[in-house]
Formats: sequence, C-alpha cells, structure tokens
Amino acid sequence: MRGRARRLTEELRAIKDRSGLSLTQIGARTHYSKASWERWFNGKRLITEQALESLAVTVDESARLLKPLLEQALREEAEPPGSDRPAAESAAADGVTATAMPADEAEPAAPSHADATGTEPGETATAPTAPTRVGGWRRHLRTAAIAVCSAMVGGAVGAYVAAPSADPTTQAMGSHSAKPSVAVSPPPCAGVGCDGKDPQSTGCVKDEKILSTDHVGTIIIYLHYSPRCHAAWGGLTNAHPGDSATIFTTTGDQQVALVHWGYDNYSMMVDASDPTIGLKVCGQPAKKTDEGACTLEYSPPA
Repeated sequence: MRGRARRLTEELRAIKDRSGLSLTQIGARTHYSKASWERWFNGKRLITEQALESLAVTVDESARLLKPLLEQALREEAEPPGSDRPAAESAAADGVTATAMPADEAEPAAPSHADATGTEPGETATAPTAPTRVGGWRRHLRTAAIAVCSAMVGGAVGAYVAAPSADPTTQAMGSHSAKPSVAVSPPPCAGVGCDGKDPQSTGCVKDEKILSTDHVGTIIIYLHYSPRCHAAWGGLTNAHPGDSATIFTTTGDQQVALVHWGYDNYSMMVDASDPTIGLKVCGQPAKKTDEGACTLEYSPPA
C-alpha cells in the first residue's frame, strides 16, 4: 500500500474511532456490508467514492474532505513502480567508455630485458617474430575499436535520418546545434475553474509563491498563490490534530485546511484571477478557541 492510500486508510480509521460505531452499525447506516467496511478500514482495498459520500452523510461530514486524497490514491495506484535506467542507455554508455580507451593502453607491456628485435642480449638476431605478434595484437585492437565507433556513428546517423524534422532547411544545412523547442503545457485549471480543487493533484503547486505567513502560538500559517493557475490556498504546519487555517477572499469565498492527523495540511483553492480582490489566511488552534491570528491581506500579483 503506497503513501496516499495509507494516509487515506488512517483517516478512515480516525473517522470510525470518532464515531464510536462498530462495523456492523456503520454498514447498517450506510447500506454497505460489514465485510466491505472491514476491507476499506484495514487498507485491503481503496474505498469507492460512493461509499465515502455515504460515510459523510450518515456518520461524519468531514469524510467529504477525503475526496481529493482518494483521487490521489487512485492515481498513485494506477502508476507503475519506478524502473531503473533502460538497458539500451546502459549499453550505449558502456560502449562509449570502451571506445574512449586508447588501444595502446590495452597492449601487454613488452619484457624489459628484450630489445626492439625481440632477442635477448648476446643472442643472434633472428626473424622479428615477437614484434610481429605485438603489431598484430595492436592491429586487432584498433580494428575492433574502429568497428565499435563505426557502429555507434552509423546508429546515430540512422536515428537522425529516421527522426522526423520540422525544419527541412536546417536539416539540409546540417545544423543540429539548436536546442529543440519545449512546448509549454497549459495550466490544469485557471481562476474560477480551480475553485475547490486540490493544488497538489492539479499541479498548481509547481509554481506556488508564498505571499504571506504568520503564526498562532507555535502554529505557522501560509498564504499560497499560483501565478500559472491564478488561484490561492491556505496552509498550516507545526500544528496538532484539530487545528485549522482558513483562506478568505473579499468576495466571500473561503476554504479550510484542517489537520486530521500529523502536524500540517493545506486547503483547497479559491479563485484569485481578479487582482483587485483581497486574500488572507486565518489560523485557529483547536484547544484555544479564544486565540487566533490572520496574515496581512494581499491582492493577487498582477
């Protein structure tokens, strides 16, 4: 069970523990079997969205906050586990290493007591049999190195010829040094389209900026903003279960980040596409309801 699925299971168990209900009672109220709830609460299977909604309606309203986590767990379950470097890449790297080694370095060293003719001192010079063997070994090495280099160059040329080119003129001129253009992907959502969505699962978190921070006791609260998605969200850390941070807009929108377990969390997003609106985040400790603090009010950057 991966990280998101494990966290979802822990959150479901916390809801069950808070309710004080048995599996049989939860099954009777939600119209799902006791066996199904046993599998969902123990992490043997991911809960369905319909069952999660039924749990929220009949047992604990906060179960609705787990929908983004369920979506992330489903995506995580669908992703294949990571793999090592492709074998072809490894073989190519090994081939480059082999061809980069000078052929002469691989030759066996000639005996120090032999002269250039391969004879011992005092012996009559005969036909140069030893130098012939060394020279043949060198030729074999050089031939092998040339063959490997030729194969690699041929493969690279073949790949280049087979690859489609968007610019025939550049290809004809033989200019391949220009970097390929990288297409900029559109934002996953923008402005009002991001309202109520998860900044992590949508990818809006990739370019986030922290517009403001403040603290309530030991709790640190954050005002996050994504220029790419034109959306904002609140967050808190160094907190305890039950502590919360709420993001407000001057147009009346708000989203809550509630710590269910651990020490941090973040809220869903609000529309921040209008540079004239104000944004702020307010933190609230669970055990000290008379204490609270808010960040300064900021407008989205133009």
